[in-house]
Amino acid sequence: MVNHENVSHTAADIPLVNRVASVFVHVTDLRRSAEWYSRLLGLPMMEERLNGGPVYWFDFQGTHMILDSDAVNRENPDWNEGMMPRIMFEAKNIDDAFRYVREKGGQPICEPERHGSMAFFNFRDPEGNTHMACWVDQRDADQAFKGQSPIQPRIGGVFVDVKNMREAARWYSDLLGVPYDDAAAEQRIYSVPAASGAALLLDHNRYLNQESFTEVLYFETGDFDAARTFARNQGFQFAGEPCYFPDLSEFALLDPDGNRIVVAQMNEGGL
Repeated sequence: MVNHENVSHTAADIPLVNRVASVFVHVTDLRRSAEWYSRLLGLPMMEERLNGGPVYWFDFQGTHMILDSDAVNRENPDWNEGMMPRIMFEAKNIDDAFRYVREKGGQPICEPERHGSMAFFNFRDPEGNTHMACWVDQRDADQAFKGQSPIQPRIGGVFVDVKNMREAARWYSDLLGVPYDDAAAEQRIYSVPAASGAALLLDHNRYLNQESFTEVLYFETGDFDAARTFARNQGFQFAGEPCYFPDLSEFALLDPDGNRIVVAQMNEGGL
């Protein structure tokens, strides 16, 4: 059981916005990965974003994607890979968010860092998953990408592996000020209600199946067979056979760093 102060908050005064602002994909070769994801989604490369910095980003509608080489972090002797965030929550006020996350039982890794018009801090949830809370003075506008691929340039959901589904579902629901559904917590995937953008999916499968890998996110497709054919013809590496469920069909690909990226077609009533 997570111990934290019993302080109630209304949705209006919670200093975190109830949505996944961005998902991080950690890579070793920024150009190689930017080219891989651009090719997967049928998007042009944005060379101006390969300017020597540690990240390349996609301003997808709803939830952005950040390819992070962690080049700057790796120069810090106190840094380790356990500090790499999976998802970013948007903070309305960074100092309020820092106090709030700590109050809710989150474990800040460091004090907020401030860099001009943005500030952020990383924190761990009670199971040790690392996330980021970030405030920016002006957020980049979403882009209405139209890719030349049957795999849509839009993130449908991001995954967070959990060991104790009920405790995790209660914690994230409380953190974001949304109702907790005890019946849904009996399932292997729990979708935390989000105001917009990608679904926040707590995934119990890795723990129950004792699997060593994790899945980062899923892209949507409106034509499952066409997406598989496209990925095969383009030479992308598949991670196993496709899976078919009543509410969705999915297959997984391995990016150049071995990150598992899912492509899914939702049926009516799906995630």
